[in-house]
Amino acid sequence: MINRFEILTAKNIRPDAERILFCDGTGGSIFDPVNDLELSHWRPNRTPAEYRAGTSTEICFRFLDNPLPGDWTAAINNHVDVDGILSVYVLVHSDDAQRHRKMIIEAAEIGDFWGWGEQSAQRLFQGITRLMRTGVDPRQVYVEAFQRIPGLIDGTDPETADIDASLMPLSRGVEQVESGSIVRREVSSRFTQYIVPVSLAINDQQAAYNPGFNELTSEKAILWPQVRARWDSERVSLVSTERPSGWFHDLCFPGYLWADTEGRWSPTGMNYHDSMSSYVIADEASIAAVRTLQKRETAAGCWALGGTDQPFGHELQERFPVVARFVNEAGDAAASGLSPDVVARMFHECWSDEGIRDAR
Repeated sequence: MINRFEILTAKNIRPDAERILFCDGTGGSIFDPVNDLELSHWRPNRTPAEYRAGTSTEICFRFLDNPLPGDWTAAINNHVDVDGILSVYVLVHSDDAQRHRKMIIEAAEIGDFWGWGEQSAQRLFQGITRLMRTGVDPRQVYVEAFQRIPGLIDGTDPETADIDASLMPLSRGVEQVESGSIVRREVSSRFTQYIVPVSLAINDQQAAYNPGFNELTSEKAILWPQVRARWDSERVSLVSTERPSGWFHDLCFPGYLWADTEGRWSPTGMNYHDSMSSYVIADEASIAAVRTLQKRETAAGCWALGGTDQPFGHELQERFPVVARFVNEAGDAAASGLSPDVVARMFHECWSDEGIRDAR
């Protein structure tokens, strides 16, 4: 589709390019609305409606399906992550990308949305993410990633065995859910409960760990969000992990909510700011549920709800997609005295099939 790509390292400096495709990011003040095009899910979003989708990678595929006429000078991105790299790859290596479209989109979802993907997509995500952690120049990361993507997809990459071994927490998590070792209960069409027994948690740190954005799969977490997304990508999930001292409870929202994603469910009352660094929760049912849990709580600590003026509401935003949890006085996850069933009943009122407020 296009031969040239650039990685912006300085703001407000436009490359010498007449017609630019801004991939997985905004052009900001250097965007020319007459000659340029945005292919991104960033907020605020100037991507044409006919191309909008979930990840920016999928948006670029939609552009390939029906490109605007004329020649494009360069594909440009301004950061390094899996979705950004794959977005540019779709435009620069279009033929190969089209042959592996589903897998490439899944890999982008694993990175940007804590989404699910099959084994080859997991390997593609993990391989690119490992490369990103080498600390080399951003452009060099893109160049090396483009060279290695075919081998990561077909399993011929030199690091395939090591990468596949590092993905074991995902396949193990799926097996534990499917076998019932981790209990999964679909409470309503928009709310699911997971119960992790004490036998699976090595310590409190692992029980409380929630992976960050575009994080390498490892043994740090018991139940990875990507595993939950295999069944519940568009549901709110309550994850309760048993410890000798009580239960660690995390209420998790769909991982895509920070982006401008076309056609996906969004809980009413949650809105991300255009900076994508913070959100507001104005849903009275959710706020009331957390207040009720606090009144019933028997352990020392408090229930926190991100995006509100309640205690630790601001600090919890850094833990997204976790939006509510029981914390100690330092704001760290703590063991609650309430059982999973009690907590699930409180939150079920927010997303029961009778009372769901669908903001698709």
